[in-house]
Amino acid sequence: MAYGFILPTLILFGIFVVWPLIQTVYLSFNNWNGIGAIEFAGLSNYVEFFTDPHVLQSVLNNLLWMVVSCSLPIIIGLIQASLLVNSGIKHSKIFQLILFLPQVFSSVVASVIWSWMYNSALGPINKMLEAIGLGEYAQAWLGNPHTVMIALLIMSVWMGYGFNTVVYSAAIQGIDSDLYEAATMDGCGPFRKFRYITIPCVRTTTTTLLMFALIDSFKVFDIVFQMTKGGPGYSSHVLSYYLYNEAFVNRRIGYGSTIAVILTVFILIISRLFLRLRER
Repeated sequence: MAYGFILPTLILFGIFVVWPLIQTVYLSFNNWNGIGAIEFAGLSNYVEFFTDPHVLQSVLNNLLWMVVSCSLPIIIGLIQASLLVNSGIKHSKIFQLILFLPQVFSSVVASVIWSWMYNSALGPINKMLEAIGLGEYAQAWLGNPHTVMIALLIMSVWMGYGFNTVVYSAAIQGIDSDLYEAATMDGCGPFRKFRYITIPCVRTTTTTLLMFALIDSFKVFDIVFQMTKGGPGYSSHVLSYYLYNEAFVNRRIGYGSTIAVILTVFILIISRLFLRLRER
């Protein structure tokens, strides 16, 4: 009976996930422009992937995104949640709502806001730098290869830390208050309580948030697509955008499928290694 109940879902999963996955693997061994005949290419797409300099740039950007997204939003969220819950601040729920607002915005809205902020002529960031006498640092943040990734990562952190703050707030509220009372009686200050009680007690929440951030860092696409189109040049390309560009702009469906297959395998390996580390 149990198999009968899950059968409809398995059928839908097979049609919309498994079958397209099989087609993607098949296309990765072929050359196809999406219209004409499919030509068998063997392993040439995979050889090109591992020798393509643009792939290396995309991978490095993804790794940078992974390091930042798995650290700063989680650290900021944990600190803010601890302050909101344990400091006795009034109207903490309102502050949680305010901090959560960036998560409510769609990526399109957030991209429009931050594109305006980074605008070289009218953006408030450059205007502020000029107002405080640092006008020589004003620049086209999204048009400079040396600053474009920093600009995108700042926006990504802004969009992510609010969600972590709310999740951590719920986790910290579940910590037994007797632990904090005992620590106070032993002479522990706020920092030692945070170090020896809060952080260990929310470690399960931390590993869950790390898992989500890890996977999302390799799936990032919308921010890059809406704000920079991978530019200037290839300086802000990530693997998912490079996949899109090769498959649907350059009409190299076979090579795009190759990138998709390798990216999927890589995410599965990283996720599995992380889960094993979490279990230990």
